[in-house]
Amino acid sequence: MENRNKGLKREVHIGGAGLTQQVLFAKHLAVMLGAGLTLTEALPVSIESATGRLKSALLAVARAVESGATLSSALGDHPHIFPALLVNAVYAGERSGNLATNLAAAARALEKERALIAKVKGALIYPATVLVMALLLGLGLAFFVLPKITPLFRGLNISLPWTTRALIALADLIDQHGLLLFLAIFGGLAAIVFLAKRHFTRPITHWLLLHLPGLKPIVRHTNLARFAGAMGLLLKSGVTVNEALDITERTLSNYYYAHAIHQVASGVSQGTKLADNLERFPSLFPPLLTRLVRVGEVSGKFEDTFFYLADFYESEVDSATKSLSTALEPILLLIIGLIVAALALSIITPIYQITGNISR
Repeated sequence: MENRNKGLKREVHIGGAGLTQQVLFAKHLAVMLGAGLTLTEALPVSIESATGRLKSALLAVARAVESGATLSSALGDHPHIFPALLVNAVYAGERSGNLATNLAAAARALEKERALIAKVKGALIYPATVLVMALLLGLGLAFFVLPKITPLFRGLNISLPWTTRALIALADLIDQHGLLLFLAIFGGLAAIVFLAKRHFTRPITHWLLLHLPGLKPIVRHTNLARFAGAMGLLLKSGVTVNEALDITERTLSNYYYAHAIHQVASGVSQGTKLADNLERFPSLFPPLLTRLVRVGEVSGKFEDTFFYLADFYESEVDSATKSLSTALEPILLLIIGLIVAALALSIITPIYQITGNISR
């Protein structure tokens, strides 16, 4: 029981050894155990195909198992490599005698997690690339092109348009305080990234992620898919609802979802229904989810309900990421086009005025 509690209390580190390696380890081990190999025979094969931190951890796991430890307790000794979801699925499999089945189910859950992360990253890579290129283009123009162009307009005896005057003012500012501006821009960006990753800023950054247009549906549906997927896997593995909620809380990266699940778990432990507790957080758990969970409670098909919800919200993440990518692309291109057009207008207008004066 001590090992079980240790597994439950571990914090999840989904990317400890890389999701791909975690998936392959669970999948290969499930196949070998299903084929009749013993654990001590199967682990060395898994070690041969592993690399890096996972291989080092598996060597320690194999030694522990050979010394008489259970696989779940041995995996639980490496929480930064093996997520609690996998550890507890293994524990439930050991307890029920369905270790191979639970390992295969855990592999599928981790595979879905990997696909979910890939979808979100894939949707954001192109807009982020365009944004970075636009920033670099703007800085290049400001620090290298403007100082060479603006002196041409200073001695002109004509009334300059406001766009050109703004361009000259910007060039003067860069000429006088260029290094300070450069350090301020990159220092500010570095500070934002640093603070966003700090634990004490999570309530602020996670609130913003839950409310920013475009990102809001992605963040919400990602957390709902993780919640439903983890609950389905754990309940199917034979874990109780209270234990499943305790583990699932640690699979959710968003501060508000994790806090809500903690409150839900407290309510369930006091004897109230899961659906009733989820309904206390309508801004996080939509009516569709709570109603289907209630149906699952009544019908006794909890895990099937959660598996359906996981698939549903994964498809919603896919739709939301595609919508965001589709919307951001023309917006970013429009912004870049406006900047280039303003710069071109600032340069061409005075030249056109000079040409007009000469022709007269």
